[in-house]
Amino acid sequence: MSSDLPVKTALITRRAALLGLAAGTAALSASRSARAEDEWGKLVAAARKEGRVVLYSAFVGLATHQALKKEFEASYGITVDILEARASEVRERIRIEQAAGRFAADVSENGRTTTTLQMEQDRVFDPYGPLPSLGHFKPEFRGDDIRLPVFAIVYGILANTQLVKAGEEPKSWLDLADPRWKGKILSDDFRALGGGGVLFYVLQEKFGRDFMEKLAKQDLKFSREIPANERRLARGEYPLYIPQNLTSIRDLKGLPVKFLTPSEGLPYIGYDLALLKNAPHPNAARLLMEYYLGQKMQKSFADLGLLPVTSRELPGVDPAMAELEKGKLLGTTDAAKMDKMLVLAREMYP
Repeated sequence: MSSDLPVKTALITRRAALLGLAAGTAALSASRSARAEDEWGKLVAAARKEGRVVLYSAFVGLATHQALKKEFEASYGITVDILEARASEVRERIRIEQAAGRFAADVSENGRTTTTLQMEQDRVFDPYGPLPSLGHFKPEFRGDDIRLPVFAIVYGILANTQLVKAGEEPKSWLDLADPRWKGKILSDDFRALGGGGVLFYVLQEKFGRDFMEKLAKQDLKFSREIPANERRLARGEYPLYIPQNLTSIRDLKGLPVKFLTPSEGLPYIGYDLALLKNAPHPNAARLLMEYYLGQKMQKSFADLGLLPVTSRELPGVDPAMAELEKGKLLGTTDAAKMDKMLVLAREMYP
């Protein structure tokens, strides 16, 4: 019996040490959490004193912008001013203002490709620092200390249900090369930045040049007038339109159209927020960035047909949109390759 005593004593001592370590770790974690909350509270107070935040957005007409202005001001007493323009126009405005030392904007909202180019070539952003919601991203949406993912646009196919019978719709992206669709596909322009450029990039990456050359023989009808394109399809001018993003589906309700999700998945393009250098309202800017990741804003994006980036549950999302957003993702663009892809598209579609 006595020979077991040293062993038992050692085990007890080890357990006590482990319990002590666990307690110490928990206490340290609680202390860090308390410090983080305190620091965030100070930031919110500083943001309230700034009283204003300016957002330059490349998403023209985004419905959540109006709700954002109203709700953010109601929550924090901070005015949100939003300038909307095309991606290239937002980038150029920021570049000119930064070069001139005229610092008007706090936050940029733009697609991942443009944001990356601004980060690497224009060098107009600063790190945004710690935010409470940074640990709640879906695996496919990982940011860095400059680019903060907030939502993504996903693209499928729009079909006229009077011209394309049930069961005869394209079930794969590869089906678009079927001779039966020659001259019958309306498309956003593959040769320019935007949905068409995203689609060309992803299909070229996934299926290769042979498929893209077959598609080039289909006599696609290019048009950059996206809302008009959707209406042309609804009127029966064409059976198919590519690429169709989900954000317009609610506006097309009641028209003879259907959103198709090809079996391989949906191309997408992520949108990022980024903090501008010498932002006049840096604390309000960071508070706004955190607000974008909150459940209210993420639910608003989901209801609009934008893909939320948060891993948190979003109760009450429009069931029809939630179902469409369950489609798997096919791929997205790489800013480093985008220029070469656009050159290739112009070669194939002169």
